[in-house]
Amino acid sequence: MTLSIRHFRRLTRVMLPAIVAIAVAGCAYALVNGGVVDQSKAAEVRAQIQKFRGLDFLRPVPLVVKTRDQAQAMLEAEMAREHSDQDLRIGGMSGAMTGLYPRGMDLKSRTLALMRSQIAAFYDPHDKQMVLVEGQADRSLWNRAASMMNHRDIVGEMILAHELTHALQDQHFHIEKMLDSVKDNDDRDLALKSLAEGDATLSGYGYVMGGLNSQSLDAILTRMQDLPRIFAAQSGDVPMGLSAPMIFQYADGARFVAIAYERGGWPAVDALYAHPPVSSLQVMYPNDYYERRLDPAKIEIAGYEPFFAGWRKADDDAYGALLLRTIIRRNLGADSPDAGIVEQWAGDRILVFEKNADLAILWIVAFRDADAAARYAKIYGSILSRISGPGTPWRVASKNAAVLIAIGPPAREFDRMAPEVWRASRIFIPPPSAPAAMSTIQARATPGVPAIKLAAPPADPAPRAALTPRS
Repeated sequence: MTLSIRHFRRLTRVMLPAIVAIAVAGCAYALVNGGVVDQSKAAEVRAQIQKFRGLDFLRPVPLVVKTRDQAQAMLEAEMAREHSDQDLRIGGMSGAMTGLYPRGMDLKSRTLALMRSQIAAFYDPHDKQMVLVEGQADRSLWNRAASMMNHRDIVGEMILAHELTHALQDQHFHIEKMLDSVKDNDDRDLALKSLAEGDATLSGYGYVMGGLNSQSLDAILTRMQDLPRIFAAQSGDVPMGLSAPMIFQYADGARFVAIAYERGGWPAVDALYAHPPVSSLQVMYPNDYYERRLDPAKIEIAGYEPFFAGWRKADDDAYGALLLRTIIRRNLGADSPDAGIVEQWAGDRILVFEKNADLAILWIVAFRDADAAARYAKIYGSILSRISGPGTPWRVASKNAAVLIAIGPPAREFDRMAPEVWRASRIFIPPPSAPAAMSTIQARATPGVPAIKLAAPPADPAPRAALTPRS
């Protein structure tokens, strides 16, 4: 799992600091004994995974063993280097204000507790080594997810194959630099991580199952779609705002990468890194990437400045379709039909401001047409009416195909502020384009792998002029 902790509002930036990690099954009975790595077995897996994945290691990848406490200390130390407790407080509060987290949640402690219970191994691109966490055998989510295996020791090989695939991604595609380039866009960050996790998941499972054919690929994707149920049974008290992005990277990421694999094998997967998905929506609805690429809007929020005098901008980011869906499901029910509105998401930008102990949020969410925007404004208004206390003013309004949201004290000036924000802000929707990733390879069916069917492409988005909220 490729994760970093620049913004603490969401799991996509929270779990691991600039580290590629996986919350998989226990720490390799065949690979670790008494805190010592079986280097012979590790070398065997290392030699075979590069053949299976079709990429050679450019440099060695040392394996080290850490206790659970040592591994957690590494994560806490990186957290402290990257962010202060004030940053964590703002992340938890802003997530609660939008409806992503429960009010009063301690983001730091809940995240560290989740990591402690689930992380069994990770690849550290800073030190270029793989860390195995000792004593995680029966604690993590993926121990049950890997139950299709007949022999428990095979799980250790799967962990190593998965993590070594992350090392190959680091050496060949520079995945961490790619993540650094999108540090101001959590949604794009999540899309990249879904690509990396989907790749490593297919590689790890495929390796221990002897290859990716019709049967094995179907079993992998079926198992990945079962992760939400498995996670809920094992860790039911984890807030959805933390669990949903983590599960998404594996379940939806594996499906997304499997489509490329079906079309052109590992060369097609490699091609994804040159033109990666840029939104969680493209991972959720692969037609928006593979059939006709619909990139998200570029949104510049302006005109608010006089109404935020004395406020400090604490964050400038994008939530994306996955977190919008999570907010709806968390507050209106996991089976809420309103969650389907995110399919019409076209982009968003959210600003978080701080003044003394108060926070304020200004957020623009763009949709593909005005009807979708009006519907979302009604849905989200109903959510804010449920979660906002009497001391937290809020306003929601739609115009053309965009929604403007204000939460916090400046929302009291919404009637004067909104016209200025609509007038000064800019929303640019890139036109649909041909998918670039497949153009770099010879598209072909992989023998023995079933075609993964995509639904019919959605209707053309509304004219871009209608998506620009100018007076």
